[in-house]
Amino acid sequence: MSNSHKEAAGLAEHNVLLGNRIMGPMPWILAILMFMTILAAAVGLSLGLSAYRLSSDVEHRLTVQIIEANADIRQSQSLSVIKHLTGIHGVVSATGVDDDQLGKLVTPWLGNDGAEAGLPYPSLIDVVLRPDAQLNARALEQELRNIAPSVHIEPDSQWLRPLVRLLTVVSWLAFSIVLLMMVALAAAVMLSARASLNTHRATIDILHLIGSSDGQIARLFQRRIVIDALASGAIGLVGAIIVLALFQLLVGQMDSEFFGASVLPLWGWPLLVALPAFGTFLANFAARVTVLRALKQIL
Repeated sequence: MSNSHKEAAGLAEHNVLLGNRIMGPMPWILAILMFMTILAAAVGLSLGLSAYRLSSDVEHRLTVQIIEANADIRQSQSLSVIKHLTGIHGVVSATGVDDDQLGKLVTPWLGNDGAEAGLPYPSLIDVVLRPDAQLNARALEQELRNIAPSVHIEPDSQWLRPLVRLLTVVSWLAFSIVLLMMVALAAAVMLSARASLNTHRATIDILHLIGSSDGQIARLFQRRIVIDALASGAIGLVGAIIVLALFQLLVGQMDSEFFGASVLPLWGWPLLVALPAFGTFLANFAARVTVLRALKQIL
């Protein structure tokens, strides 16, 4: 290739690769898409993990209530029920809930007036079952009524199952949003590549005249879009990490087991960091396909 051809090729490459990359709207659109994608993925992971933990924790747990006004009789029946439960095959443990802890549980509804008035609280027994236990809650309740006539058994999963279902549905919805965001990112890259081709039509003609192939020209546009995608991904990732870190800081200040279970685990962070890398790969692929198809139409 002659010196004039090399200079023309260098100028053409300079025109294609440079330009108003950061000043244009497309990199910022990609950054917003990546920011929302990372947040949606974090929500999906957190809620999915919360649903799994709740389901695992309550699937094999029972709550036994003994409703008796006389405190001495209630205490005696509670001890007898615990002794009977620990002897049943399939029961891992049966633990009574002390009055102080029970008072804290009802304080949000009764305030401190309930404790000051001396209201009788029912005895609660937390029962943990083996995963392979085949206990019928209703049959067990009838059996325990020989010891405590006012006993009542509630499987924990009975009132938490709707919440687990809701968390699962929302987590899958969040993952669906991640997929839609990736589709939107690919579409934005295609539009950007088309617009860039139209803008640099004269440069492309020069590259064709000096013998550049469609693949070589496509690589020039790919390099520009990959640089844009990397910068946009970094901006979106930093913004998402700041938001998630603030959220986890606020959750950590709340004394709540439910919100504590929704905190993103350590193994989830590498998955979020990998999203910008995948977005860059997707942008590179979408740009190449778009440019090659457009170049064939030009010729």
